[in-house]
Amino acid sequence: MSVYASVAIPTYKRSDFVLDALQSVTKQQTGFAYEVLVLDNGCDPALQTEVERIDQSAKIPVHYITVPEIGLHQGRHAGAREAQGEIVVYVDDDVIVPSDWLEALLKPYADPRVACVGGKTVPKWEVEPPAWLQQFGGNGSGYLSLLDLGDKTLELAWPEGVYGCNMSVRRSVLYAVGGFNPDAIGDRRQIWLRGDGETGLHKKIYDAGYKVIYEPQAWLYHRIPASRLTPEYFCWRSFIQGISDSYTHVRTYHLSSVRLVRHAGRCMLRTGRCYLSSRRHPESWVRLRAQAWYWYGRGSHQLRVAISPRLRHHVLQECYL
Repeated sequence: MSVYASVAIPTYKRSDFVLDALQSVTKQQTGFAYEVLVLDNGCDPALQTEVERIDQSAKIPVHYITVPEIGLHQGRHAGAREAQGEIVVYVDDDVIVPSDWLEALLKPYADPRVACVGGKTVPKWEVEPPAWLQQFGGNGSGYLSLLDLGDKTLELAWPEGVYGCNMSVRRSVLYAVGGFNPDAIGDRRQIWLRGDGETGLHKKIYDAGYKVIYEPQAWLYHRIPASRLTPEYFCWRSFIQGISDSYTHVRTYHLSSVRLVRHAGRCMLRTGRCYLSSRRHPESWVRLRAQAWYWYGRGSHQLRVAISPRLRHHVLQECYL
């Protein structure tokens, strides 16, 4: 069976979520031929058994692939290598897709200049959102990977982009521009290896002259469990965003170690100011504390790049494919 699209689902130790996502992805009503790849960073034999069981009853091919190299970009690149389709469709392991999602996501590729298409990401709250979420613009969209740019198809321009939890890319273009930069790292001991993920890929796609499309009809649910609706989680997301932004800063400007140390110092001063402000303004303390963690993550990463040749080499690596 020849396929037009390969739906890639990277996962790391969340078998309960990924099986729900897989069940919804295998039930698409579309005229496009497709396959599904489950890319397991956790190398879980029990998950392999379940995926193979689903493959036996599904109407489309479902493949389980182990990805022992840690990191979301490793799973994404393994999906591109294993894909039989011209279009690689990436979703997170905690999404639920409606039956017409894939059809809407693939239609814009009739234009050969389209290299990337993403859709709307709607929250599926598993508990009532806390009142303090209003401090982050209502639903904390940037912290929870929620995206709503309206109900019209849009051609985006840098720095606009779509989220990797609901994003597709033309496989040939993915290889031509050098693939994804590092993204989420499941093992927190390696968190400093994080990069700017799909944001870096978007920049390379724009620079190569291709189009990025937002298609609202290609919407899906992103599950938001109680564990993601805590001040601690928002501070963590801010911390790792600081690392990602530091990664982008280092790659963009190639600063000397001395300048990186100076920048790290300025970030730490901002950390202190935000933390003190959080104590003086209890009505905004979650947002201000999250900002403190952002600057701490950014400054710490800059300092580590300044003193670690190995980390600097990782950050400045031209291609991670």
